[in-house]
Amino acid sequence: MLRRLLLPLALFLLCAMPGQAPAQARLLKIVTGTSLIEDIVRDLTDGRVETVTLIAGSSCPGHDNANPADFVFAARADAILVHAFQKNMPQFVGMAESVSPGEKRIDVMETRGSWLVPANQRKALDEVAEVLMRLSPDDAPAVRKRAELRLARINQAESESLPELAAFKNTPVIAADMQSEFVRWAGFDVLETYRRSEEMTARDVAKLTDALRGRKIAGVIDNFQSGADAGLPLALELKAPHVVLSNFPGFTDNVPDYFSLLRYNITQLVKLGR
Repeated sequence: MLRRLLLPLALFLLCAMPGQAPAQARLLKIVTGTSLIEDIVRDLTDGRVETVTLIAGSSCPGHDNANPADFVFAARADAILVHAFQKNMPQFVGMAESVSPGEKRIDVMETRGSWLVPANQRKALDEVAEVLMRLSPDDAPAVRKRAELRLARINQAESESLPELAAFKNTPVIAADMQSEFVRWAGFDVLETYRRSEEMTARDVAKLTDALRGRKIAGVIDNFQSGADAGLPLALELKAPHVVLSNFPGFTDNVPDYFSLLRYNITQLVKLGR
C-alpha cells in the first residue's frame, strides 16, 4: 500500500522539478574593428554572438586605442575582423602581436572605400558571411539565409534612396575627405575636400575659401568622426549651409545599424535643398 502511494508522489515530484536545460550551442566570440563590421556580424548571427568592437561608432578610427579588456577578449576570441585600413593602426597591431601565431584567425576585410555606399556594403556582406560560415559550418545555412535577406534590404534601401537624391544630381558641394565617396554616390558634385579638424590650419581654410569664393556652393558636408565642426569655418566664410554625416552606425542611439545610418545621412543631405 505504501509503495502504491509513494510511486505517484515520486512521479509528481520528478515532473515538478525544473528540467535540465538543453545544451546551448557555444556563442562565437568575435573582435570587430568597427561598428560597421559589428553590425553585419550581429545581423548574420541574429545577435547570437559575443563581440568586442575596437572603435566605437562615435569615435575616429585614427584616435581610439584598444583597452586591456579588449586584449583579454581577443585572447579567447574565435576571430578578429578588421578593415584593411586598420592593419597598421596601433590598436590593432598591438592586439595582433599579443595573439600567438596560428592560434587565432585574423581576418582583414578587403572591401575598400566607404561601406556606406551600397555596392561596397554588398561586398563587405559577402566577406563577413564567408568568415562566419567558416567559423561555424553547422550554422552556414542560417548565415546564408540571413545574408540573402540583408542583401535584399540593401538593394531595397538603395532603390528607394536614388529617386529621392535625383534632384541633387551635380549639385556643387565641398565635403570632408571621409565622406566624399558617399556624397559622390549620392549624386553631388564634390568640388573640394578637406581633412580632419586637427589637420586643418587657418591657411588651409583661407586657401579653400579663396578658391571657391564667388562660386555657387550648395553646402559644406562634415564627417562626425573626423570633426563635426571641421568645415564650419568654410561654411561661414562661403555663406553656405552646413550638415554633418556619420561614417559609422552607433554614433548615436537613434542610428544603431547600417540601414538607419544610410537613412540618417540621406536625410541630412536633403536638407541642402531646402
